[in-house]
Amino acid sequence: MSHDIDIVPLPSSTSVEPRQTAALPSPVWDALAARAAHYATRASGDGTRRTYRSAWTHFSQWCASLGREPLAGDADLVAMYVVRRADDGLAVSSIRVAVAAIRTAHQLAGVALDLSQPRFRMTLEGVVRSRGVRPTRQAAPAVPEVLAKMLAALPCPNSPLAVRSRAMLLLGFGAALRRSELVGLSIGDVARISGRGVTVLVRRSKTDQHGRGQQVAIWANLTDPLTCPLAALERWLAVRETAGDVSGCFTAEARDARPLFCGMSKAGRLSGISLSDKAVARLVKSAAEAAGLDPERYSGHSLRAGLATAAGDQGAGLADLMRQTRHKSTEVALGYLRPADLWRNNVTEHVFTDKARKRNE
Repeated sequence: MSHDIDIVPLPSSTSVEPRQTAALPSPVWDALAARAAHYATRASGDGTRRTYRSAWTHFSQWCASLGREPLAGDADLVAMYVVRRADDGLAVSSIRVAVAAIRTAHQLAGVALDLSQPRFRMTLEGVVRSRGVRPTRQAAPAVPEVLAKMLAALPCPNSPLAVRSRAMLLLGFGAALRRSELVGLSIGDVARISGRGVTVLVRRSKTDQHGRGQQVAIWANLTDPLTCPLAALERWLAVRETAGDVSGCFTAEARDARPLFCGMSKAGRLSGISLSDKAVARLVKSAAEAAGLDPERYSGHSLRAGLATAAGDQGAGLADLMRQTRHKSTEVALGYLRPADLWRNNVTEHVFTDKARKRNE
């Protein structure tokens, strides 16, 4: 039988034999087993599944090159793989992702894999201590000054593409949205609030896989329409309403369910089809290049990082920052506040200046 699995491929030997539940006919049991396997893979988000799939494919290919079975439940084999990936220069965070993918593959296949064995734990700890855990490369934040340059450099500013790009950049920045969150917005998820700005409902996110949802507010910038999220959204909605998938809706509910941002042809004809999260990365990089910046330094994460960094520079509190970015980890959120905090009330600020002042007295 075939399983509807999209994290890792499972061998047919992992299927549960119908004799264990004699009351169910074999076809019924097989269908239920396939559905159970499908739901098991949905326990993780789309981005996690893609990352795990890629990591598992690499591990499987490495095992094949050695003539070893990847689903062998062999902790020593995984330890050797960790060493190989460390020698390849892979970051510690990526190595841990690979280990998590391998563990998940074994769990889905019903194969025991004990990674608590001392030898594996000592190997992984040795790699961590030798290489360190500091990220080797982070996307440059699109802080307000950088964002303004990107917006000013958008070609053909009145074209449907530029109107969409402006709205995506400003909403992505203001609501500190992840790539998947930005392209996952529906028309009904945004609301214009008179005299204030825009509210954005993030229905599902990396830290909210169960879809509880969280609303985020973005103040309008009435002094500069070119960098105003509200103005950008209103202009884009006027364009979006002309698309057939929206104009043809008979109910408000149907309209609100349509994707906020959709694809379009080179001539500006809207398709009504949701964008891929990769479209956000391409947009940020192309906007950076048009602004005369190095596109390699920027990514889809630059908008979110830009808002968090700017908030930290302006002295935002941790709770306020986490409410806007929806971070669950205080450690991650603090990372955006620390650069500014390094200089705020730093003990050396007056040590040298006071000493020089006393010498001159």
